[in-house]
Amino acid sequence: FEYMTRHHPNTCERIKRVQEIVKQHYEPGNNQRNYRQVWRLYVNPVYPMCYHTFLSYVRAKPSELS
Repeated sequence: FEYMTRHHPNTCERIKRVQEIVKQHYEPGNNQRNYRQVWRLYVNPVYPMCYHTFLSYVRAKPSELS
């Protein structure tokens, strides 16, 4: 379905902000700065969501956010 690739405009903005936070704090190979730690320390306090939702936001493509 095409519906599955589209998000509400507010959700698109939230996804972009979460991706910016990840870009600032994530370091591949560093267990102190892996996705789970970035979610726990930086994303979840500001944008409460489950870890699964966080991962789907991280993996969202820019083409889905228009």
